[in-house]
Amino acid sequence: NVQEVKVGKATAKYPNKKLTVMVYSDADNNLEQSLLEDIQEMKLGYIDDLDLNVIVLVDRTADYSDDATILGEDFSDARMYKIKNHKVVRIEGGKDFPEITKTSKYEANMGDAQTLKKFIDSCKANYPADKYELIMSNHGGGVRDDKSVQEAKNPKAVCWDDTNDEDCLYTGEISDVLTNEESVNVLAYDACLMGAAEVAYQYRPGNGGFQANVMVASAPVVWGEGFKYDSIFKRLKAGGGSTSQTDLTLKGKEQNFDPSTVTELQLGALMVEEQRDAAESARANDQVLSCFDLSKIEIVKNSVDKMATRLWEENKKADIERLRGTGKNTTLLHYFDENDKREWLSYPYFDLYDLCRKISTDSAFSSPIKKLATTVMRNVDDLVVYSYGGKAFKGFTEGKTGLSIFLPDGNKMYRDITANASYSEWKGQRWYNSIDTTILQPDYLYGKLSWCKDGQNSKTNNIGNWFELLDCWFDSSNGANGGDNGYQW
Repeated sequence: NVQEVKVGKATAKYPNKKLTVMVYSDADNNLEQSLLEDIQEMKLGYIDDLDLNVIVLVDRTADYSDDATILGEDFSDARMYKIKNHKVVRIEGGKDFPEITKTSKYEANMGDAQTLKKFIDSCKANYPADKYELIMSNHGGGVRDDKSVQEAKNPKAVCWDDTNDEDCLYTGEISDVLTNEESVNVLAYDACLMGAAEVAYQYRPGNGGFQANVMVASAPVVWGEGFKYDSIFKRLKAGGGSTSQTDLTLKGKEQNFDPSTVTELQLGALMVEEQRDAAESARANDQVLSCFDLSKIEIVKNSVDKMATRLWEENKKADIERLRGTGKNTTLLHYFDENDKREWLSYPYFDLYDLCRKISTDSAFSSPIKKLATTVMRNVDDLVVYSYGGKAFKGFTEGKTGLSIFLPDGNKMYRDITANASYSEWKGQRWYNSIDTTILQPDYLYGKLSWCKDGQNSKTNNIGNWFELLDCWFDSSNGANGGDNGYQW
């Protein structure tokens, strides 16, 4: 299960520039003070090292914090900094990001993928390295903000920017704008709800566009404190060495890692372990963080799609819904608050490994389905290299659970008072789609999820993947117009 992902040549391409960590810090919202405190932690933890660059793009707002100490002054525009030991140095974006200078007052839209592209290109041009880690820091992943079917900006996304009409980075948008040139070794989400199979598959290696080899993310909501950056960066120092603490993720004593030799999976393990330590020190039992080897996600998807096809052939909708429940009465490991109806509407995310574990032991399912579910479990076990989950998540199994999958109560009807109409949950979740969902409603972005597109059956009224299974179960019409979500399965 714990096999290192090998990328590039063994010898250094850039002497003394082995690792560049790029922090995309969208503080243009109510998380401003928390994200500033994250930068303060980076300053405290960072040990001056020629082998490690830590570059931050931070966009602030005038509406929340007026802190002038962490970055030297209060401001409400976007600026770039190089993290140093106990200080920051303001830097320029260069030719790839000319709007950012040492004296500029540029309002960046952090919800625009072009901004992310410019930031990555600038970091790679000015701080080249053998390995790159991208940390996306902000709100993430809530499917919808309320019950209104008209709510436009509610798909699975990350990085909301208040100043720019609450624009955000959609999963499909990143794929549309970024290219293979912006790819990174490690993609880490310091944001809620991004530890999903659908997100992991979107940025898998070999997809032809923006990709990552390793992803670090949380399946449920994360706390406002975010990652424990001081502890993380204290363990990235020349010469490595060990500490007196026990490492429950990698086992044995905690090891420090030399930036010139640290591997992708070690970076992931380091983040998981320090989040575990921080949560347990704070006596918080509701935190989860996982490290995924994305070279294994395509195998996971193929096995999920095979199981989905068999579930359709044997008409197992009722039995899957029995396992799933309707919010409070589920036996599955899930990543929403079952006592909060809004969360059940917003993100009905269940643990993929646990779902298949339950299927494999439930007498209602045939031997072929149980065998397919067991195969999914084995593949997810390979994908989830490291994971930590607090005691609030009953049934969490480290190294196996920690990856969510979308499984809504699609037939449930809701009343939209504003529109004076009723609609199904599946219609309200029509962002979960392979098509560009702007054809359904202007500004209803974004759809275009690779997880939903790949593996579709080209024949009408036949299903080939998980998305088509849900669509055939929950869409009352399968006419040429695609019914509730514009897609004809």
